[in-house]
Amino acid sequence: MPILKIARMERSVKSMQIRNDWILNESMTNSFPFSLKEGETFFATMKEKLSNHEAVVTIKGQDVHVHFQGEIPNEEQFAVKIIGIKDHVLQVQAVPKTAETKEAAVWLPPISELEKAEQILLAQGIRLSKGEKAILRRFFEKAKGTLNEKLETIQALANKKLEVTELHLQSIHEALHGEPFGEVLTKLADHLDLLPHLQSSEENNRESVNNETKIFNSQTETELLEDQRISQKDRISAGAEATNEQQTELPYWNEEWVQSIPIQAKDMIVKTITEKLSQAAFDFKKLQIEMNKKLENAAFLLNSGQTLAHQQAKQFVEAVIHTLDRAILQGEFMLFTDMKTEKQMLQASAKLAEAKQLLTEGEQSDALNIVNEVKKLLGGLRFQPADVKMKYFVSAFHFNEQEAMPKQQLLSQLARTLKLPLGEEVSARSMFEQFRQLGFQHEQDISRALWLKQPAMEPQNIKAVLMKLSQGELGMIAQQAEHALVNMTGQQLLSKFDTNNHVQTMFYQFPVLLHDQMETVHIYLNSRNDEGKLDWQNCSLYFLLDTEKYGKIGILLQALERNLTITIKTDNAQLSEALKSLTEMAKENLEAIGYNVKGIAFAKMNEQEEQKTAAETTQEKETNREKGYDWTV
Repeated sequence: MPILKIARMERSVKSMQIRNDWILNESMTNSFPFSLKEGETFFATMKEKLSNHEAVVTIKGQDVHVHFQGEIPNEEQFAVKIIGIKDHVLQVQAVPKTAETKEAAVWLPPISELEKAEQILLAQGIRLSKGEKAILRRFFEKAKGTLNEKLETIQALANKKLEVTELHLQSIHEALHGEPFGEVLTKLADHLDLLPHLQSSEENNRESVNNETKIFNSQTETELLEDQRISQKDRISAGAEATNEQQTELPYWNEEWVQSIPIQAKDMIVKTITEKLSQAAFDFKKLQIEMNKKLENAAFLLNSGQTLAHQQAKQFVEAVIHTLDRAILQGEFMLFTDMKTEKQMLQASAKLAEAKQLLTEGEQSDALNIVNEVKKLLGGLRFQPADVKMKYFVSAFHFNEQEAMPKQQLLSQLARTLKLPLGEEVSARSMFEQFRQLGFQHEQDISRALWLKQPAMEPQNIKAVLMKLSQGELGMIAQQAEHALVNMTGQQLLSKFDTNNHVQTMFYQFPVLLHDQMETVHIYLNSRNDEGKLDWQNCSLYFLLDTEKYGKIGILLQALERNLTITIKTDNAQLSEALKSLTEMAKENLEAIGYNVKGIAFAKMNEQEEQKTAAETTQEKETNREKGYDWTV
């Protein structure tokens, strides 16, 4: 009997223990998005300390409110043992680090990190092979930064539907969470001993615009470019022989600054640029005739009163919009034309976009009025090269020599890219050319040249020079060049246009020279996919610049159905006042190219908001409203 009683008591105790464990586990399962068991150990990442014993930590990719029995670890990542649950708060205890756990933490990332990464990729339809899982494991082991930063990198890769490779992960991570691109270029220029020449080039660049002399005038810079100048002598002589015995009419040239071109180079420059201007004028006239014919067809159809006429007219309107946009970004004549002409072309494109929308809504009469208005506007355009653009072309003429050493090429490319010449208005085409000179269009330019069967020429941009330096130099210079290339590649991957995605996100780091310091403007763009193009009428564009003198400056532009609001963020009171005086000019310029500026506001810079802005750039968000779209940068 005593033995039987003892056995029954043991079964009762075990039953109560099992029931208590079940109640505990059920409570945990109901309270948390994953199962937890008492005594189980997990890796955790500190997110926020709430008090001496409470904190929010990340476990298995989920944020959990926990109460520590004992002290909270000082490390960012640590192991915790589950003690229980009390008042819906998980009770945990930090597990002391032994030599064995330290080694495991260094070489074996928590399996929960890989699971979270797999979930992110799977949500975008990307299933991982064994090899890709190994690549992710190495990424978690070796990449710098926090767990959240690594997961942001994976999220960005997934959003762009990119293959899981070491290069893709490394490049995107470097662009999002590495050193700013301007700092990377500064270190490279420093190792090449280019910084003194680059800093002095700001004033020399301005001087050259007025004098049409070389960009760099100091004795040391002359020595640096000596080999390049020697390689030009034969071509100068040949050009002079070809033009000495003939007089060329120069209808677009300003005689004042033409006279100041060095005599030994004048004949070659005059011949080359005159030919370019002649071709540009011809191309411009041809473009006008093509667009006028299409607009006449659209107007004829809209006047005909036929049932389906508006659909056919819409196709002609779309064709003119495409022609205009292509001409603004790719037409060589746009490198010379004045700012007024470019604005008028942008305005014409914006008006035709309005006509296209009216035709979609069946408003043929209003659309016809716009078509006739644009036809008159485009017909009245005349090709008139801008004096300042001609000067800039001449001043840069000597620095397109492919025989120059990479070091010399980088100096001239940086000087031309980082600072626009004095007097030149910033336009859509000039900014696009800045991106091209940096090398963000490097691969597209090569592909386009091959497709058009153009003569094989090496692209003249900073990326091309970096590729030479990474392959032809040794030691730190090659490493810095490779570092810059990885950063650029990451930006290009993050700015990849996906025709299958309705929402497009892009991210660039644009270096600028301010007060002899190379700064970086971070550019975040969200836009709707408008039939294979970015929708300028519905988009968000955010510029973030961190300067030593003024602190952080943010400029946010939000467009909804062409209605534009601008928010300028800064904590510097003097800068805020200075920028207010420029808002009216900015408003006029934006309205001239088709936007309706609804308001310009000033706000304080918020660190948490800026971090959120950067993080959400890697995510694609869209909220439909009754009309238009609400974009989150």
